[in-house]
Amino acid sequence: MDRLFDVNLLDAAGWTDGEEWEDCNPAQDLERVYKRTYSGSGEDDPEYRIDPGDNFFVGSHPETVRDWTPRTLPWVLDVNKAIKGNTLSFYFGLQVGESEIDTKLDNHSPWMQNVKGDFIILGEDYHRFFGLKVKDSDPVFKLSSNNRGGEVHGAVLSNAGLIDTQGYAMFDWILRKLTFINTIFKALDIPLGSSNVSTQDFDITGTGDCGIAIRAGHSEMEVIGGTIVNENHYFSENFTLLHGLEIEAGSKAVVRYVTTSGFSGNGFKFGCEVDVKGLNSDHDGAGVEFLKPSTARDCMVTWTRQLAGDSFAYYFHEGGELNNCGCNLDEVGGLGVVVIGPNATLTINGGDYRAHAPLPFASAQGQCTVVLNNVMMNGVLYNETIELSEGESWRGEKAEVTVDTLAVYANKTLNLPYMHIPQLDDAIAVQGTERPFNTVVTLPSRARILATQDGSLRYMPDEAWLHLDPGETAIDFFRYSTEDFIYMHKFEIHASPEVSAKVVQPDAFSGSGWVNNNGVYSTSGNSNPLSASYAFEQDEIYQISLKLSDRQSGSVKPKIGSAEGQYSHAIEGTDVWLIRAPANATQVQITASGYKGNVENIYVRKLLRTETPAAPTLTGSKTGNIVNLSWKLPPIDRLKFRYTADVHIQNQELAQNSADGYRSSDSSRHYLFENVSVQNRRNGVNLRGCESIEIDGMDFIGGYEGQYEKWQTALTAEYRTPYAKIQQVGNVTADLLLESNLGNYNARFGNSDIFVFNAPYDGVGGWGEVGKIYTAHIYNLDGKNGSDSIIDCKRVTEVNHSRLEGACKIVRTHRRGAALLSNSEFVSTFGTRETFSPSHSPAYQEIWNCIADGERCVTISQMHNQKKGEGFHFSTRGLLGSARSSICVLKTYPTIDDLNRFAMTDMEFQVSSNGGSSWSSLDVPNVGLPGVIGCFKRSLNFTSGTYQIRCRCLNGALVGAWSNTITV
Repeated sequence: MDRLFDVNLLDAAGWTDGEEWEDCNPAQDLERVYKRTYSGSGEDDPEYRIDPGDNFFVGSHPETVRDWTPRTLPWVLDVNKAIKGNTLSFYFGLQVGESEIDTKLDNHSPWMQNVKGDFIILGEDYHRFFGLKVKDSDPVFKLSSNNRGGEVHGAVLSNAGLIDTQGYAMFDWILRKLTFINTIFKALDIPLGSSNVSTQDFDITGTGDCGIAIRAGHSEMEVIGGTIVNENHYFSENFTLLHGLEIEAGSKAVVRYVTTSGFSGNGFKFGCEVDVKGLNSDHDGAGVEFLKPSTARDCMVTWTRQLAGDSFAYYFHEGGELNNCGCNLDEVGGLGVVVIGPNATLTINGGDYRAHAPLPFASAQGQCTVVLNNVMMNGVLYNETIELSEGESWRGEKAEVTVDTLAVYANKTLNLPYMHIPQLDDAIAVQGTERPFNTVVTLPSRARILATQDGSLRYMPDEAWLHLDPGETAIDFFRYSTEDFIYMHKFEIHASPEVSAKVVQPDAFSGSGWVNNNGVYSTSGNSNPLSASYAFEQDEIYQISLKLSDRQSGSVKPKIGSAEGQYSHAIEGTDVWLIRAPANATQVQITASGYKGNVENIYVRKLLRTETPAAPTLTGSKTGNIVNLSWKLPPIDRLKFRYTADVHIQNQELAQNSADGYRSSDSSRHYLFENVSVQNRRNGVNLRGCESIEIDGMDFIGGYEGQYEKWQTALTAEYRTPYAKIQQVGNVTADLLLESNLGNYNARFGNSDIFVFNAPYDGVGGWGEVGKIYTAHIYNLDGKNGSDSIIDCKRVTEVNHSRLEGACKIVRTHRRGAALLSNSEFVSTFGTRETFSPSHSPAYQEIWNCIADGERCVTISQMHNQKKGEGFHFSTRGLLGSARSSICVLKTYPTIDDLNRFAMTDMEFQVSSNGGSSWSSLDVPNVGLPGVIGCFKRSLNFTSGTYQIRCRCLNGALVGAWSNTITV
């Protein structure tokens, strides 16, 4: 029986049979009529019964077409009447004749609009829909169970979703002739385990993640004839690349004659075997990617447009065939026209490929083979077989390979010297990016490279090689191109020298409620620990790192015997702890608190320490009941032990003139300043270059007003050229007494920094002579209130055990600069815009065991999202500036230069109130493991009385001598 509903009919006197438009029901009553049950007097009276094959027509008279909003919602379609071959059908369109409807898309049928919440809930199989027109609404359909035999034909959706599957599978569905306009989310998202879904003749236009996805576990899928256009070509807010058509792992699928355009990621990404024909990718970030062996015919890729990741025309991870395909690529960046995975063979039969030099034709991600049969590349015909090893590329001939002479260690960025890599300064593309000196490039290994236009780069291991043990090595590589040639550069990666081999294997843990899949441990809401056995050495320090992934709730914390880690970890990503093993510890645990998610990459290693701990010199003062402690430690090495000072000034105030504490322009000298002070000067120490400069002890108090007051510093050792070759600056207290410039360099004191480490401008950058890198080393700095920065780096700088407060950008690194920031504290004040501020992509900053505004620095996203809040000028800003990809939070103990390193892992303080007859532990913040944070100053509250205080350093299991004893 046909039942008719008029969208313009607002009310009716009861319901009718609704077989003619003159006797129809209001469209708002559709569900009530759909669910009415037989109430006649006999089985031969079927008038009010729904039977298989019944039709529901929802229409508007052609002369009274108007948009309308369904109000009596949801329509719950759960009557168990439809069967295969006799579906229940719903038609939307214009009324024609006495009881028919026109659902063609080219008519002016009414739109359903502004439907919020649930609309049509499908609870039964074999329902089909024709002519839907919906705009500015939530998804039309919601599945309430696995659904079979559904069909949607001729739908038009404007800013409206089609199906919210809620994860329920779809079987034997037909989706035909669909039009999506102004789409801002997945046009179609076929859920896990679906089967035999046919998508045909579709047209999708939108922004954001507006493509089609078929999730894993599928079978008998086909996608035929359609276009997907993304109009903003961007990635998601968390920088995830967006793909046009993505089919995850499952059975073989068929894809025919589909065009994608404008996606930041791939036009097509296939996680299963596919048989494809006639695919066209235009202006996508990359073309077609095959994760399983597949065959492609008559496909074309034009102008890949990379935003992030790697671009390519065709990528075969496990091999396959390209038959009569082609490309037309104007860009020079990208992995290559075709990319081949390890141990794969790709056969290319025919086809015409055009790509601008020097984009490689073939790039190898492992040992692989490429067979060319009558392949035309830029007008040249090729018939040959090419064998490639990992990282190699081919464009008529193989690219030149250089193996770097410098080893990379897994725990710290390697800075390559000036003009170290052949022809890199002429590069027009590095590993696919066409802005090689303005982009941080993530390699397939997940390490990063930061290229400079000085023929050098910084290789940042990040977390890529944390798994390496001493004696193990790995190879990493990247590709770069000049106008004429392609080059490949290889690095040999070594394990960190700071820690031992893993004492427990990552897959050796077990625990109730945990599932172990090759060292990836999963749980769904668990407070039981993961445990593994090992005989730990008493008092030795062990480094434990692990990664949380797919975290939904809860936290974890490591434990060795009875000794717990210092903090819980509840952030997606990797964290690291240092734990001193108690006596007789034979077990390591990863304790959980309501944790739901995965734990992986559990690395337990011994921290290697052999040096006798440093001996502190302790001083103190009091204000009321507040005791102010400060101490000094000798660094492992000092410049004064390497060089004889030409200028040695100690134990005096520097007051050379009204503007300068000390000024010199003799770059041939070695300078040494010990225990000096500067008051109300524009500069503390101002040099025009030197062989070396060491400052051990300086008190600088600002307050200068006069000529050039915009530029004030406690130390500037060079301006342009000549320059300081090496600098060591320690035990400095400096306060410029300035407010933030709020980003305005034209402010009165607009460009003042406590330390400025400049780079020379004589053509060699911050590297000095060929093969040499000029550095600066800072320790125990208590620095406050610059207008622009506290430390401004245009060379490689290491900062250890310091406290930096105030300024607009607390630590700023420029193109030739970089910084390792260890064991330090950073404090924002009213005008602080950002704490960590690289101004260019190569100007990296590495962070180890640091605190910013009272929070541990754990991940880039955590620091970016750590807003300052009310009371700050930049209240909505996080800790990071714009070049966030140039910042790395280290996940293993870094190797720190001897000029700003101490033989110390942590410290112990004791107090006596009876003249030293007995001692007890004194709780001093941030001096225990994972290491002493901030400068060597602490303020403690005591009750009235006389106290003796002492301290000592520990270096792993080694115990140092007690300091002098002070009485307060």
